[in-house]
Amino acid sequence: MEEIEEELGDSLFQQDNAHVHTAHDTRQWFADNGISLEDHPPLSPDLNPIEHTWVELKRPLYLQCSDILDILGGPNRIGQRLAELLPLMWATIPDSFFKKLWRSILSRVSAVIDAKGW
Repeated sequence: MEEIEEELGDSLFQQDNAHVHTAHDTRQWFADNGISLEDHPPLSPDLNPIEHTWVELKRPLYLQCSDILDILGGPNRIGQRLAELLPLMWATIPDSFFKKLWRSILSRVSAVIDAKGW
């Protein structure tokens, strides 16, 4: 966020309306850390950059652990394994990906405007 603000000035953070994002504790964390949130109306076009990030996160995960559903121990063990792997997979995403992603937001917003929201 600091790097983004250095280049663009004051910034807002936008996330979707998933319950974990709108929970009191989550909103309080953003407030405590001085991060302004932009409203995200229901059923709005998806402009949330994290959606693009999931692809980058899942790709190495599938390569590393394509048999994750076959892990013995059921859902709890699968969850534990994912908790071990996801931070490692996150670390494989280069900073350049995130920079390219946030620099593309203006053109993506323009495309949505040109398409009249669709």
